[in-house]
Amino acid sequence: MGTTGGNTDDLIESLRLTETCRIEPAVMITHVGGLDSAAETILNLPHIPGGKKLVYNHITMPMTALSDFAILGESDTRYQNLHEIVSANRGLWCAEAEEYLLSHWN
Repeated sequence: MGTTGGNTDDLIESLRLTETCRIEPAVMITHVGGLDSAAETILNLPHIPGGKKLVYNHITMPMTALSDFAILGESDTRYQNLHEIVSANRGLWCAEAEEYLLSHWN
């Protein structure tokens, strides 16, 4: 759970709402990438559409929109597999996608 723009009370409330299935934080994640993509993403944030950009600090991967996985999958099977996982999860980032990402990117 992120804390962007919120305080501790906001974090506690969001955790309670998530726990009771009243909100689904995964709908906010639109991009994933590695630490190598963080600086450029931050500098260009106003020009990158979508919601939250999730950075994995121990992998190397360009910041990539979930919606781009299918097209990137035409030349890299890892993206095709991520596309299939995310598509099976209503187009949302999920634990299965994260597990796949962490086991297939360095």
